[in-house]
Amino acid sequence: MRAGTLNLLAGSSLALLASAAGAQTQPAAGAAASAEPNFGLEEIIVTARRKAESLQDVPQTVDAVTADEIERLSFQQFTDVQAIVPGLTLTSGSNGYTTAATIRGASFQVESSATPTVEFYLNDGPIQSVFLFQSMYDVGQIEVLRGPQGTLRGRAAPSGSITVTTRDPDLSEFGGYVSTIATDEDSTMAQGALNIPLVSDTLALRVAAVYEDNEYDHVKSINNSDDPSQETKSGRVSLRWEPNDAVSAKLMYQYLERDLTSFDGYESFYLNQSGAPVVQPTIRAEDRLGITDGARTSTQKLDILTGQIDWRFGGQKLSYVGTYTTFDNVALTPQDTGNVIPNYEFYQDLHAESEQRTHELRLASEERLGGVFDYTVGAFYSDFSSPSDLTNRTLLAQPIAAYTLMPLRMFESPIARRSTLEEASVFANLTYHLGEKTEFSAGARYIDFKSTSSLVVAGNKLSDLDEDEQPVIWNVAASHRFTDDFMAYVNVGTSWRYGPSVVGVFRPLDNTRLGQFLNLDSEDSTSYELGFKADLMDDRLRVNASVFHQDYKDFIYRGPSVWYVNFSQTGPVPAQFNFVANVDAKVDGAELDVAFQATENLNVGVTLAYAKGEMEDGVVACNDFDSNGVPDLFPTAPTVQQIRDATGDEVGACTVNDRLAFAPDWTGTLQAEYKYPVTPSMDIFGRGLYSYYTSNEQDPNNIYDNVSSYGLLNVYAGVRSSDGAWEVSLFARNLTDTTEVLRRGNGPEATPYTNTGGLGTTLAGPYQLATYTPPREFGISLRYAFGSR
Repeated sequence: MRAGTLNLLAGSSLALLASAAGAQTQPAAGAAASAEPNFGLEEIIVTARRKAESLQDVPQTVDAVTADEIERLSFQQFTDVQAIVPGLTLTSGSNGYTTAATIRGASFQVESSATPTVEFYLNDGPIQSVFLFQSMYDVGQIEVLRGPQGTLRGRAAPSGSITVTTRDPDLSEFGGYVSTIATDEDSTMAQGALNIPLVSDTLALRVAAVYEDNEYDHVKSINNSDDPSQETKSGRVSLRWEPNDAVSAKLMYQYLERDLTSFDGYESFYLNQSGAPVVQPTIRAEDRLGITDGARTSTQKLDILTGQIDWRFGGQKLSYVGTYTTFDNVALTPQDTGNVIPNYEFYQDLHAESEQRTHELRLASEERLGGVFDYTVGAFYSDFSSPSDLTNRTLLAQPIAAYTLMPLRMFESPIARRSTLEEASVFANLTYHLGEKTEFSAGARYIDFKSTSSLVVAGNKLSDLDEDEQPVIWNVAASHRFTDDFMAYVNVGTSWRYGPSVVGVFRPLDNTRLGQFLNLDSEDSTSYELGFKADLMDDRLRVNASVFHQDYKDFIYRGPSVWYVNFSQTGPVPAQFNFVANVDAKVDGAELDVAFQATENLNVGVTLAYAKGEMEDGVVACNDFDSNGVPDLFPTAPTVQQIRDATGDEVGACTVNDRLAFAPDWTGTLQAEYKYPVTPSMDIFGRGLYSYYTSNEQDPNNIYDNVSSYGLLNVYAGVRSSDGAWEVSLFARNLTDTTEVLRRGNGPEATPYTNTGGLGTTLAGPYQLATYTPPREFGISLRYAFGSR
């Protein structure tokens, strides 16, 4: 049976399970049938507006992933969250540190050097996404806030923000938990926490830790005997102090160390291009095989310190939130990507560091002023430095056979980059309550943003930049509760992102076109959102929906890899780079979230997200070797002269109306859980999670990377105590063994080199890059908790 049919049946089976189980638990006709149900959906509390309130009272789109959901679905990685948040794409590059999120149809890649479209927060303080992607344990809640953020929280972000809170120490009760997960794909994880009240009801300590060992993406190389591996170790200490009703404070420190060995996945090019030579061995994407002689390796060490103190007085609250983080990454990346040099590898060496300090002071009302006004005012400061040292290697070689080079000599170029971003801002937000059903709010943030950077290549300073900008972002919103169970709202907000100077092309730009695609202007955007939130059937049914439109001016777009003319110690060489560009664009979309407590023992949830982003006559770097102004669909590896002859410059340029993100336009999830009490103290349960992705064109200039629609089904079954103290469950991820190629390179991979005549050129191999859906995986999860847990 085809995977597509299996996925359709899998999704249908969850719906049938819901209806069947619901039918089995309907009361009989008569007096019992007319009785009102005494169960409903659990209220979800969020802090989207910097205060604790019901999700249904927040006039914006918020997805909340609770600690209970994380445990029930046996999530191990932060990227697992995207399975239950449609429209959210979380990516973690194979180098271990290029992590990012995409929401609402606007892509972001950390290599663009821009600030993110989606900002991340840990315990209310801004943090780089890399600190969250490496491990997820002892989490209290994750909130995904869609749409422009920044007037109330930290930093400007046009698409949204993701906040993560760790579990707070319990002031009164001793407790803790241990949890383990093991799968048939050689993945193991163990985590636990211990809560210790030091002074009853006043001071408490919580200690948590995790250890994880797995095979990362399961890609192995046919030319290297090493297995892919990812080992993560982390520990966290949290302290909570509440000496009286007026003062409260929290302090958290976390250390994490991660070692990664991985390979890029490949596929034989002849499988996708008729007429291409057949070369053995044949590799298909589902084989999950690489070809390089060397592995990607990285070692990361991260330190995180967060602190918060609140002082309540006279119906007001004064708060301070601070963070301090350090990141150290040492990585090796193979450069013979076409594997045209037998039994040999040369690497790019990277040592990247970062240090960030943030401080925020804010004053907010806890009681309405005059009975009608709520306010928040504050100031924010961030200082971020990110020095990096890179050793770039250029190969002198000569071809000796098809797909084969003989290396002769290696030239090394040390590259030092120093960068500092400093941001200071003041912000204010005012909400006016017109009775108890209507509210109007307005907020603004003034930002003073400074950037300094320098680039030194082989002792020569190529750039030395010092820039300063002062943008203002704002937001206005209105909401009205037509009944106690139905609220409608409208939001209009703006955002801003700093225009970066991208590092990666290590040559003088002179008067070439290259500068246009490396040094960008800042981005502005305006978003419009209309939505409603409804609670129906005595709080058993929750329906939240929204539609939005967002306009971008000078959106910071990072495109696919493009050939250009680079310089080396031996002269000009062809090279590839993912250039950036300022493009005007628009995004239209809609979101739907439905949760239904069908019976006391059965709940069902459906979520859908649609986002379509398109450029508007954007000028981007491109491969245009036939000089027709249209990106080539299949660019062969060129020589330096071919690039210059075709483009009249060092890189090509095309005017396009391409997609703004390579994620599918439509995504959706279906969840269901049914429990059955077998004794007063024990339940058995079954759960299902089905995530669906529509067909996706991805890069319109790559004829090989179109993705068909597909779905992934995860199922769970087990037994647990009625009070949640322990649970044993078996699970299967991708139960239907869905097999789908998620991305392919635009042609065979090529290794750049300089020949003995001093001409820069490339030699392509017979394979192209390919990534694949995760394999089917069976596992067991065990959890035991006691006391405060």
